[in-house]
Amino acid sequence: MSKEILLTLDQWEGSILLNEGVLDALDWPKHIQVYINQNEKMLLLKACSVDDQQAVVMPEERTVQFEISGRSLLKKIKHLVGWTDGQPRVCRGEYLPSHRAVRFHLTEAQPVDLELH
Repeated sequence: MSKEILLTLDQWEGSILLNEGVLDALDWPKHIQVYINQNEKMLLLKACSVDDQQAVVMPEERTVQFEISGRSLLKKIKHLVGWTDGQPRVCRGEYLPSHRAVRFHLTEAQPVDLELH
């Protein structure tokens, strides 16, 4: 896997952007689940099936990034991690092959200027 696994948390737009590296790591799944571990302050994206609870449907065509709308999820993350501003943040992820999932440590998310990307 050569692509960097990145998650962008855009508080201004209320969206979570998964880059191509995330989609590659998960082998371009048809559905994913989003989990938050409050104790560890981690977000986990897991490939799943349509029958799993709260499965997010992924696009059939390959794309450079995929956007998940999530104002309430972002609000929860902001409160959990203690961010006091609305600055968008980027977080590097780690693929967990045994779980078919990607893990992001939210406390390691770095502020970013999305106008430059």
